[in-house]
Amino acid sequence: MDELKNDIDNSEKKEPILNLKDFIERQESIEEYMQVCKFRRKNHLKLLDKILKLEEILSKHFWKKIDPIQYINKLYREDNLSIDWVIKHINEIYDKYWEEKYFYKYTGSLQMFLRKALNWKLKDQKENKKSPSYKSREKPASLIAQNKAEQDKRKALFLSWYIINSNIDTTTFDINVFNNYKFKYEKFIYLLKNYFMISIDSYQKLLEINLWNQSFADRFNELFKENNIDFEISHKDVARVFEKYKKD
Repeated sequence: MDELKNDIDNSEKKEPILNLKDFIERQESIEEYMQVCKFRRKNHLKLLDKILKLEEILSKHFWKKIDPIQYINKLYREDNLSIDWVIKHINEIYDKYWEEKYFYKYTGSLQMFLRKALNWKLKDQKENKKSPSYKSREKPASLIAQNKAEQDKRKALFLSWYIINSNIDTTTFDINVFNNYKFKYEKFIYLLKNYFMISIDSYQKLLEINLWNQSFADRFNELFKENNIDFEISHKDVARVFEKYKKD
């Protein structure tokens, strides 16, 4: 037991953790020690939940399994981004999926995670934001291009669905009826039926596209603007319509 405690306490002397598998093993070792000592602190479990949540968000964002530790390593070490930039970039991804509880919000917290939990030796922390080395850590073009490619892919999938399943016809659309609906999801359904002529079955086919509801909301909001419709929906409205706009 003392050997395990020393192993945990001296974690900074160990090799850096560079993948999720090794990180999980570390957290499980801590849990084993806590169980033996009957400690009730569960910070290590909360930390594991935090990194697994990051894995979930990244995997959905990039449409493939992403190791969160390897991803942070790429941003911080390979792309040479500052910790500030790493936080900003990851939080931008969280924002796209309306995740309010970020991975980390503050530089010091992420620094401690990298040093204490992953055993990383950080880059020079004495440099200031005006130094050449700091300024050189701008968002790399490859990262910008990757994000743009993912965004374009999502738009293309939605556009393909829209072309096949819609047919604008406003002959049955009544603005007064539209405005009299109380809830946004009701107005959204009315637009689907009486403006874009999107049937129940056609709307449900969106579920076959591996996109988040916020992506659908963004695409529909673009359509509303293109058609001069003063209306905007959120991911919650899209989800609500998936529940309501279906066959009994």
